Amino acid sequence: MLASLLALTGAGPAAAAGTECAPLALAPFGDPGGAVGTANLPSEGSACFTVRIEEAGLHLVSVGPRSIVHAQMYASDGTEVDCYDETFSESGRCQVPEPGTYTVKVVNGQWSDTDATVTVVPLTQATRGCFERTGTGWDLPAVSRTSTGPLEVDCQPFEGEPGELVRLTNGTKVYGGMTAWITDASGARICPHFPPDDQDSLSCVLPGTGPYRVISQVSNAEGGFPAAYAVTVRSLSAPRGCRPTSVRPFGTLDGLDFGSVPCFTFTASRTGPHLVQQVDDYSAAPVLVFDADGRIACREYDLCRLSAGGTYTAVLGRGTYPFEEYDDDLVVLDRASGAGCVSAGTGLFRGELSAVGEYDCVELNAPEGARIAALTPINASGVVAAPEVVDATGAQQCGATELAAGDCALTGTAPFRLLVHSKSEGARAIGAYALALHRTDAANDCPVLPSGSFTADGAEAVFGTDADTFSRCFSIPADAHSGAEVLQLAATSGGVPAKFSVLDTTGKRVCDRAATTNGWTLCDLTPSLAHTVLVTGRAQAAGYTLARRDVTRTASSAGCARTAATTVGGPSLAAPAGEPGTLTCHQVTAAATDVVHVDVRDALGTANLAVFGAEGDAECSFANRSCAVTGSTTHQVLVQTPATLKAAPEYHLDALRIADADGPAAECVRVPSVAYGYGPVTGTLDERHSAVCAVLPTAGFDRFAAEITDTSGATTTAVPALYNSRWSNGCTQSTSGALCAAGGSSSAAEPTLFLLGLPEKASSTAYSARLTCQSTLCGTEKAAVTAVSPATGVAGTKVKLTVTGTALGPDTQVRLRQSGRTLTAVTDSVAADNRSVTATLDLTDVAAGGWDVSVSTRCCEYQRGGFTVTRPGLTTTALSKPTKATVK
Repeated sequence: MLASLLALTGAGPAAAAGTECAPLALAPFGDPGGAVGTANLPSEGSACFTVRIEEAGLHLVSVGPRSIVHAQMYASDGTEVDCYDETFSESGRCQVPEPGTYTVKVVNGQWSDTDATVTVVPLTQATRGCFERTGTGWDLPAVSRTSTGPLEVDCQPFEGEPGELVRLTNGTKVYGGMTAWITDASGARICPHFPPDDQDSLSCVLPGTGPYRVISQVSNAEGGFPAAYAVTVRSLSAPRGCRPTSVRPFGTLDGLDFGSVPCFTFTASRTGPHLVQQVDDYSAAPVLVFDADGRIACREYDLCRLSAGGTYTAVLGRGTYPFEEYDDDLVVLDRASGAGCVSAGTGLFRGELSAVGEYDCVELNAPEGARIAALTPINASGVVAAPEVVDATGAQQCGATELAAGDCALTGTAPFRLLVHSKSEGARAIGAYALALHRTDAANDCPVLPSGSFTADGAEAVFGTDADTFSRCFSIPADAHSGAEVLQLAATSGGVPAKFSVLDTTGKRVCDRAATTNGWTLCDLTPSLAHTVLVTGRAQAAGYTLARRDVTRTASSAGCARTAATTVGGPSLAAPAGEPGTLTCHQVTAAATDVVHVDVRDALGTANLAVFGAEGDAECSFANRSCAVTGSTTHQVLVQTPATLKAAPEYHLDALRIADADGPAAECVRVPSVAYGYGPVTGTLDERHSAVCAVLPTAGFDRFAAEITDTSGATTTAVPALYNSRWSNGCTQSTSGALCAAGGSSSAAEPTLFLLGLPEKASSTAYSARLTCQSTLCGTEKAAVTAVSPATGVAGTKVKLTVTGTALGPDTQVRLRQSGRTLTAVTDSVAADNRSVTATLDLTDVAAGGWDVSVSTRCCEYQRGGFTVTRPGLTTTALSKPTKATVK
């Protein structure tokens, strides 16, 4: 029968619709040869072919190009054959009801001409035209096949038994696409589209009685055709050719045997979490594991939790690419086993990973309920260890992150084990490692970190590191700390950075500090609980001090010198700076309703400050910038020159009361208007009179350019601050000068307090300061003109005019117009409240007569009646009358 089919005439050029159709021979499996129909299709046009089908059943109609052309099949009576598989959403699967002559119509679905091709392959040919039958053993090599083009359909029989669970993989050797499915004599897909119970999508329980085969078709390949591809079918329920292995003890991976077979079998004696991973000399990765029934027991991206003891099959690399080459072994470890473990208490533990994929096991001398830390050296030169803790059942208690933080709670079933491996690859995964093990609960044996002082003789811990010690721990007793303390770590020798963290006995991390040779941080210590301090450095010789100091209202007992806030215009406080890195504390006292401006200055500009409230809450962050604080009766001001900078011999501290319960300080000037800005104001500042202030009637969106100079010519200038209702400083400095913003959220009134203090690096200044409004008008008043007076003047004289209104500025102009002639009065002065302007009107060579008057402001021009010029010796009592404004 096959010979008679192949003897049919090969297809010539197709006939266009409406003419006699060209004959088309059925194509065999493999290279279709001449059994390919061709047609040049016009835009949205079609062509037809006639094909003689000898057997009913499934036929595959393939067309090209697939994205443009589609095919339809019709019986001799015009009935359309069903060619669409709804289950798999595939076209071209034509269920031919009976033998006979059929018409295949090829349709162009685009707006341009295209060359189309078509083949019809009977899929019910069982094994006729197929390749030789292959086995399903995992040790069989994948056979590389060659596809001549996208119309070729291939057939690969395999040795499957009814009810056997097999796994199908397929793919092109280079990047490309192909379709393959398992079938029987019908040629149809006999495996479910979606496997039950979220099982492997590549697996299939063979139904029916066979014989079984794989039909495949390559659609595209990088580099074009001919294209190499492969199809493999492997048995999961009766795996053959897999390499056997066993569950190993922890520790050195003795007897690794790398090989090319991508399948292993192993027997687990008990349920629970296991580590199952493929390893080579470069990397390790989890694998897909199947149970004895061929169901997925473990995914390749998760921990392997075996639900029963028994034999399992592990598939490497997911088994999705048939050309994958392997040189691997399988490592299976029981996380609940103590085989290969060593015991260790707190202190230093050293180990070595001798192969990629190795896991060391350390049985911990710590009971249920304990908390532990496992710390690694900073910038360690050996392997980067990734520890985790499991309990007796193998359940994870915590990972590397919690161990590094010291917050590993042992809540499971004792004994607890530390598993150590490396997540690195290649040579970086092999080598020595070191871990510092500490208890962080109340039962730790860490020495006490004494409560220190800001005085030179304050208590502190003195310790060091060396080749065998890179980490230290300290305890803070529950009844020997305040609610907020500053911890400072300083390197005294070796210049080696170290870091620290502080945890309470519940595991809460209350503070930490990144690696530094001199650094501090605020720690909010938990009331009535003890704390553990973990310090980590490097495994090399270095010396350190660690101190903790109270920064709450009781800080004066820890050497924080008390000083009262002074009035604006009062003197500053001078104090010695100490060595770079030294923390000095001043406790500024004030009423809780007072607002205190705090600033620190020194000749080098290197001193910074931070401020904390009565409960130790941060009020001002550590910076070289002034700030305002309120709400506490004590404010703890820490002053420090960073250890990397040079310190001046002394610094000056400003602690100025700029407001109280009744509002801004009485020393602050009340400015009536900021429509155009404020100033210029001039004066002198020195350490006996360190600042001046003013209350400004600003609006929320106001912004001002601050022009500040020293009138004596000095390059250092006074420093501005503009505080809003939240006491946030809206002034910022840049190379182009200072910009000050009210910082409100609307254009509504947002009064601010402007303060001008001494320069950062000078103890005196002769200042000139001006704030210039950066918008049309600042403040809340709108420009308006109510009157111009007088309304008359004598010819040949100069008349002083007064303009009244609101938001009047220096650019206000009074104009008189008469028959094309305009007189402009020159502005002389502007009132401080911007409600009046005086200007001089020159009537020299102006004849007697009437003039129209208008006033121009920044936004508008207002018509304001008339003005009469009289002859000398005559007067008039006429008054100007207000009229409407004209917007310019």
